[in-house]
Amino acid sequence: MATVLENYYALRGELEQRMAQAPINAVDLWYYGEIVYRVGVLETCQMYLRSAPVSMNTPELLGHYQMMDAYVQSLALERRYGPDRGPDTQKEREAAQSNLGRVIQDYRKRFSAFSPTAAMAYKKEINRVITTLLPAWLQFRNTFVPIKKAKEGNAS
Repeated sequence: MATVLENYYALRGELEQRMAQAPINAVDLWYYGEIVYRVGVLETCQMYLRSAPVSMNTPELLGHYQMMDAYVQSLALERRYGPDRGPDTQKEREAAQSNLGRVIQDYRKRFSAFSPTAAMAYKKEINRVITTLLPAWLQFRNTFVPIKKAKEGNAS
């Protein structure tokens, strides 16, 4: 089964092939921009996981955590636009924002008193953060630009 990132690569490739043949419509251009954004975020999260220190050296762990946390904080605030999809659009966005906020608040609380018990402890905890954060973030993003498998010439 393909990962979310692999699916986004495939969707991006399909849209790029169509763009190479003829200009795409505004809706597909909107989806293309969102897919490129999501690929960047997912790849960046992979980089934070791969680069997580295997150490008990608190200053080293703190430096990595502060970079990752700043990035995550920006994800909750940026690109908060998308087409109105009906009367419940704002409620859906607020609920997804609240859920994402709870996920962020939870990991920040856990890390406020983090003290590694083993060299791999931090890396394991960062893995938990990312695997919990990304589904909530994708749910949040889907309230702005819902991305599904491409069908019949439309990425939505």
